[in-house]
Amino acid sequence: MDGDSGVERGPQLEELEDIDASDGQASGRPGADGADRFGRLESITDSALGYLSLEEMLSEVLERIRGALAVDTAALLLLDEDRGVLVARAARGLEEEVRQGFQVPLARGFAGTIAAQARPLVIEDLDHADVVNPILSQKGIHSMLGVPVHVEGRVIGVMHVGTLARRVFADEDITLVQRAADRMALAIDNARLSEQRAVTEIVQRTLLPDALPQIPGIRLSAKYLPAGAGIKIGGDWYDVFQLSGGRLTFAIGDVVGRGVLAASVMAEARTALRAYLIEGHELSEVMSLLNDLLVAMGRNRSATAALVSFDPELGELQAVSAGHLPALLVEPGGVARFLEQHHGLPLGIRVRERYVTERYPFMVGSALVLYTDGLIERRGEPIDEGLARLRAAAEAAGEDDAPLADGVYRRLLGDAPLEDDVALLAVESLPLGTSLELTLEANPAVLADLRATVGRWLASFGAGEEELFDIALSVSEAAGNAIEHAYGARRARFAVRCDYHDNCVQVSVEDRGRWRTARPPTRGRGLMLMRSLMDSVEIERGEEGTTVRMSKRLASGS
Repeated sequence: MDGDSGVERGPQLEELEDIDASDGQASGRPGADGADRFGRLESITDSALGYLSLEEMLSEVLERIRGALAVDTAALLLLDEDRGVLVARAARGLEEEVRQGFQVPLARGFAGTIAAQARPLVIEDLDHADVVNPILSQKGIHSMLGVPVHVEGRVIGVMHVGTLARRVFADEDITLVQRAADRMALAIDNARLSEQRAVTEIVQRTLLPDALPQIPGIRLSAKYLPAGAGIKIGGDWYDVFQLSGGRLTFAIGDVVGRGVLAASVMAEARTALRAYLIEGHELSEVMSLLNDLLVAMGRNRSATAALVSFDPELGELQAVSAGHLPALLVEPGGVARFLEQHHGLPLGIRVRERYVTERYPFMVGSALVLYTDGLIERRGEPIDEGLARLRAAAEAAGEDDAPLADGVYRRLLGDAPLEDDVALLAVESLPLGTSLELTLEANPAVLADLRATVGRWLASFGAGEEELFDIALSVSEAAGNAIEHAYGARRARFAVRCDYHDNCVQVSVEDRGRWRTARPPTRGRGLMLMRSLMDSVEIERGEEGTTVRMSKRLASGS
């Protein structure tokens, strides 16, 4: 794994099997001793190995090979196709390689040459080879034999053995190791795929949002579907960010490629995006910063992305795109159209790229669909056909009661096998109704979102700007009192209910704590403020908590 090729004397296995068996050991066929060693290696396919983990199975197989061949070391490296390297996965006598995570690029060193050329290789004297792995010299390895591990014509790794004393490996030895590798290749590949699938599921759960936020009047739905058997994490992602003042930002993106590198780029981009948004950057600036980040990574990785910010009080979207497919807007009447916007370059192409933010109305009854190309693209088909299918599916799904992402997915994909990963995020603006019920964490951080939600609910009834301010502020003050006086530092929740009837707004804020009776002289002005802004304010205190009830008649409304 590790020096350049020494003596190439390992023919392909199929060539060895064509030699006349009567020639015995000289022909590459085993004699009596060789037959005994082949018999012992038959145990490698013992069904009991199938119940072991991949690590345990590889360790057991290598130990049996080491005993059958009377060698000092045996090791297996598996190919990481995404990075083009062989990774030491299991070893007997060379455990340091595994502990140190030793890697060999394809076509370099002993193992790299075997994998690149897909044929056995022998080094009889390591002292006269260009060794790139210092562990081999440190262990005193003198001779090595390695063979490719392949499944259905593709190399998945390299198996090699070594001796501390100089040894001339016979053709029989090469045949023996190659046959062992061939017998175990499928089991190794299946075990590795099962392991990759489990790891992929964990990574996907880590990188995608745990749950979409529950926001009154906004229904969020999403789908993430990996292509094929889902054994490799893709670069498709989506996210939803709740920002101060009730604003929401939706993000979707697609990193070029699949596997560990694509997932790591995606994870870094999502983390950076959250930080840039919290810092208060405008959307176009956020996209420029993300672009510069990907360029600075220096991994030759690019990505498309789309960011959309929603201001519920204004009923407006702000959107910016970095080479991503156009977002689909479904208007209140049910007609869908793609947003016409300036599409900047994909991220990671050119440093200091600038992006343009554009605005669109997003009133109650509207819906937005963000997606990646796996949802619409089909091999050999113009992309316009896929876009037309998406528009028709969104219009038809809008007639259902089910979340929009579910309806779109069912109409476009169903149970069909996926050619590419799919990420889909749908946002629906729904009527809030005459009653608004909220259960919130007793944390001051929720107050800004509470004021925004109440303001949006009041606006639907035609409340004036001054009425919006008075009622939202009063609700915020009552909630702030519940957070501070009822619970203190304890984690808890409180409830807010707003009702509209006959042009009158009634509000209740209820907690389950016990208020402190003694307060500083400078405090307690919240109640005075509420009474000055609302028509009536009543406070009901009891053993089970406190309820503040307020009402105000609107000057004009629906």
